[in-house]
Amino acid sequence: MDESITLQDIRRDTEFDLLDAQSLAIRVFNKTSDPQPSASTTKLSQDLFVGVLLFITYTQDNGTQDDVMDYITDPRWDSALQMLLYFQFDDRPFRQIEAAKWRSRFLEQVADIDDESAEALVQQCRMQWKDVLRAPAQQIAQTVVKRQRSICIFDQVEVNAALGRISGIGTAKKTAGRLILENAQINQGHRAVPNSRTPVAALDKAAKNFGNLLEPIKRLQSRLALSSCMKPKDFYIPPMLLLGDPGIGKTFLAMQLSQILGVQMDKISAGGAQAGFQFTGSHASYNDARPGSIIKLLADGTSAMPVVVVDEVDKISTGNYPVLPVLLDLMEQETAKQFRDEFLDITFDASKIIFILTANSLANVPLPLLSRCEVFDIPRPLPQQRRLIIQGIADQLQRKIRKKIALDQSSCFMLSEQMDVDLRGVKRLVEDAYARAVQRKESVAYVWPSNLNFAAQENTDDHKTPRYLH
Repeated sequence: MDESITLQDIRRDTEFDLLDAQSLAIRVFNKTSDPQPSASTTKLSQDLFVGVLLFITYTQDNGTQDDVMDYITDPRWDSALQMLLYFQFDDRPFRQIEAAKWRSRFLEQVADIDDESAEALVQQCRMQWKDVLRAPAQQIAQTVVKRQRSICIFDQVEVNAALGRISGIGTAKKTAGRLILENAQINQGHRAVPNSRTPVAALDKAAKNFGNLLEPIKRLQSRLALSSCMKPKDFYIPPMLLLGDPGIGKTFLAMQLSQILGVQMDKISAGGAQAGFQFTGSHASYNDARPGSIIKLLADGTSAMPVVVVDEVDKISTGNYPVLPVLLDLMEQETAKQFRDEFLDITFDASKIIFILTANSLANVPLPLLSRCEVFDIPRPLPQQRRLIIQGIADQLQRKIRKKIALDQSSCFMLSEQMDVDLRGVKRLVEDAYARAVQRKESVAYVWPSNLNFAAQENTDDHKTPRYLH
């Protein structure tokens, strides 16, 4: 990126904000060294860049080039399509007349796009933006990682050989594979092992807010404290299996841990028909082949020990591509050190990944899997604990939207006492309350009793609670 132009040059809260963002985008795209795709794809990619520039400008103080790339690669997006459509749910960057018109045109472009096309677009954006946005950050990162505790995850000889092999496969597959392999070259394949002393203290706060998770939190603290005294190559957190009803905070613990450690996180359902391929990738000869989630997680991130949530292991797939053999390999340190991605035909070290498994019952959890995990029974949070959780959700929302909107305390009390609404439903109700407050320009967010009753009814249905935009 031209060093004379920064995000701080975008004139926020003026009629010139869109023009400044578009001017910056033009300079960036004129400097990209990647081969250009079709004109329509380039236009959409450039428009997405403008939208992200505006979003970062209005939602983050002192936004950086890294923040722009991190926005589209944030693992908390459920999908690329969700990220593209999120512009319609947050109007802060688009309150100026011209910016609002621009958003309407952008949303028209993506209105009919499907999941596969959205993923392909975002991959193309990553390739186009990487040289310009990431180059300075990579140079800094290489210096930082050498100073930090780190281990070699990707052997560079193998990575270079894999880059040569993918030249003979189809364009879309080549793009996906090349991006991962180029990311695997960052820091000469090394990934950091974080300082675990700070997370030990930070987990105390999580323990206070989530009393029902106290036992696994304390166990994590003791493991992190012990690992902090070890050499990076010996750093290891044994897999944990959290047992309990849906919606009681099991996945939240994994999210908290990844945030506290400052590492990337991924989540996969063990009941998926092709769950094994999701981890390992599938051979490049298959029509719908793609790299696995494990190599992508380690290549895209800076940490050797990301958090992986494996949900519903009591419903583990036993189909043609079962996940159990893959999980068993990943949870044995010796085999995980030579984990193979089938799509890229490359081995790498996945032995430091922190696995958190969830299950509603032990009845159908395979015994070999149980033998590799520490099992924790997670009780439902009591009303007092639920109040802390609800207030925490509200506080987090307030920080994100940067508005002084308080959650109505009677609503908080009502939600905490409604034990038939699980934490997923609670989070959705609080988000809905804040969305209404933003739309009505109110300073207090209220949960409507009718919504509360509907959420309670949903929990009696025999299906999963749907996933909502975060």
